[in-house]
Amino acid sequence: MPILSKEFLSKGAILLAIGLLTVTIIHFGFSKSKRPSVLSIDPDNNSEDVSETSSLSTIILKLPNGKINSATITAQTVFLTEDKSGAVVPSQAFGTNGGATIKLVPSQKLKLSTTYKFTITNGVKDVSGASFVSYTSKFTTVALPTSNIEGIGFDKIDLPNATGQHSTLTIGPDKKLYALSIDGMIKRFAINSDGTLATPDSLYSLQDAYGKRQQRLAIGLTFDPASTPDNLIAWVTHSSFMFLNGPPWDGKLTRLSGRNLQHAEDVLINLPRSARDHLTNSIAFGADGALYFTQGSITAMGGADHIWGNRNECLLSAAVLRLDVSKLKYLPLNVKTIDGGGAYDPYAANAPLTIYASGLRNAYDLVWHSNGNLYVPTNGSNAGGNTPASVKGTLRSDKSMYNGPVIHALNNVQESQKDFLFRVVRGGYYGHPNPLRGEYVMNGGNPTTAKDPAEVKDYPTGTLPDINYRGYSFDFQCYKSPNGVIEYKSNTFNSALKGKLLVVRYSQNDDIITLTPGGSNNDIISSIGGLSIEGFSGFKDPLDLTEDLETGNIYVSEYGGEGQIVLLRVKKNVSELSKIKP
Repeated sequence: MPILSKEFLSKGAILLAIGLLTVTIIHFGFSKSKRPSVLSIDPDNNSEDVSETSSLSTIILKLPNGKINSATITAQTVFLTEDKSGAVVPSQAFGTNGGATIKLVPSQKLKLSTTYKFTITNGVKDVSGASFVSYTSKFTTVALPTSNIEGIGFDKIDLPNATGQHSTLTIGPDKKLYALSIDGMIKRFAINSDGTLATPDSLYSLQDAYGKRQQRLAIGLTFDPASTPDNLIAWVTHSSFMFLNGPPWDGKLTRLSGRNLQHAEDVLINLPRSARDHLTNSIAFGADGALYFTQGSITAMGGADHIWGNRNECLLSAAVLRLDVSKLKYLPLNVKTIDGGGAYDPYAANAPLTIYASGLRNAYDLVWHSNGNLYVPTNGSNAGGNTPASVKGTLRSDKSMYNGPVIHALNNVQESQKDFLFRVVRGGYYGHPNPLRGEYVMNGGNPTTAKDPAEVKDYPTGTLPDINYRGYSFDFQCYKSPNGVIEYKSNTFNSALKGKLLVVRYSQNDDIITLTPGGSNNDIISSIGGLSIEGFSGFKDPLDLTEDLETGNIYVSEYGGEGQIVLLRVKKNVSELSKIKP
């Protein structure tokens, strides 16, 4: 799924999103009836134990004549009712993305142990005027609430002096909020005692390094552990300011330093980049002192396709990369690999930049948790992509040669892939194929006739996942676009939120989902949707977030519209009450 520009759907494809319900329409040919229709919904019709805050999504629907006419989406044509009583669930139905998306957002959590009926009437029409074939499905919610957090609440406060589209938010060593604008300008805000932000300083050093106020498509910003208030050191990932037909091998990692970050020095050049918005993304330092960052894929599903400019994957794409700064000798380091005509070898002894983990399609952000694990939310692909065929003898990331089963290429895969949270380990493969690394099977393959984890139904039954596939820690389902992620570290709310992962969901729920790591593997053992925590829902395309460790306040970057930063201020009465609980 998309990160910044809401990744374009394939020709004839359309997304029907319903806050807690999502319907995706994909057309692979012209229907004889010429009427759009829903074919299936996931969870399946009559599903049980559906979370009161979960989303549902259908992946297959026919739309033979083009997009939906958004004007026909009303409370009378798309709605949710309680099955037994027929009571309509208060909701807002509307179209977005120029007719590509419809949302129906319930105003509150669904009831427990209740069967609901979802309806699309023939009053919904496509742009040709053809009516939908009427569709209904049912599901039943869980008996017990999925939330186990009480006494947590935040006041949501707009910050009128913090407008703009910001790709990354972070608190600097000087205890100020730094906001990286998508165009490469950095805003520095002093934080007032009530959590609001003072008038920002505008820092243009990254832009000016490429020409006076030269825009850069900038994504990742983090401070070096060696930074001090008087000697700031920040690292930024960026590319040419283009969202379509971006030049290949255009990614850069730049170090900014000085009290006002006024000194700019390119550290890595010629990182791969896609034709669109899969870029060199966010950055995090590990406990080992190395710098880790996510590198987006070049393709939808591992094989070249026209939506992504018919480019092939690169040796360094769709991966978490690790930079050992201590091994850098001459700057900038050109990391263009042999597949692009370069000479850089990430497998060489003492290589500064190496592949830490592979197969992460488009991971916007990453976080090293205090439990020692690296967690990476990752966006899955819309339908319509291609996967590669296997080639014996291809060098893999572990320096072995591919000698596995024959894997045939898939063309025009008819099922969108889910968004996952991965607990990433060194050397692991996480499901996005890359033929240059001898990784050919997408996600979990299709090993059995039963429903398999992360299965790809287009594969023939019996297709095993890659031998190095490590699986996922949490399933966001389709079209959520999980992006910014942090570990909440404050002791507010009697530490009830401490140690939990907070992930913003950009595309569908427009919220912050709370995930609890635990168990023997530190995978995710529980989740809480944004509707369950006051202040964690109702955003406009949230892209990133950060926490003020001194107060527990959270700042969220809304990318939608003109964009703005929103303050989530700890509710004092809630926090104080939680502290006196036994």
